[in-house]
Amino acid sequence: MMLKFRLFANFREKAGKKEIALDVNGDTVMDAVRALIEAYPGLEPLMLQEGKIKPYVNVLVNGRRAEPSDRVKDGDELAIFPPVSGG
Repeated sequence: MMLKFRLFANFREKAGKKEIALDVNGDTVMDAVRALIEAYPGLEPLMLQEGKIKPYVNVLVNGRRAEPSDRVKDGDELAIFPPVSGG
C-alpha cells in the first residue's frame, strides 16, 4: 500500500526530504516506520530504541495521534515529529 510520510525537524534533516511516498508491506504504524527506516537508514537512531519507536517520537496518522499497533491503510499520511519543547 502507498503511504505518505511528512517529516519534521531533525527527521527531515536526516532524510533530506520533507515528504516521502513509500510502498509499504504490512498494515500497522510500526510496519510503516520500519519501511521508512529501511528506505532511510539514517533515521533509525533517531526513531527506534531496542526495535521500538522511542517514547518521545510523535506519530500522527491523518492528523491523529497513533500507537505502533494502530492500523494504516492505503493513502494514509503519517506525520512524524520529534519531542515538543518550549519555554
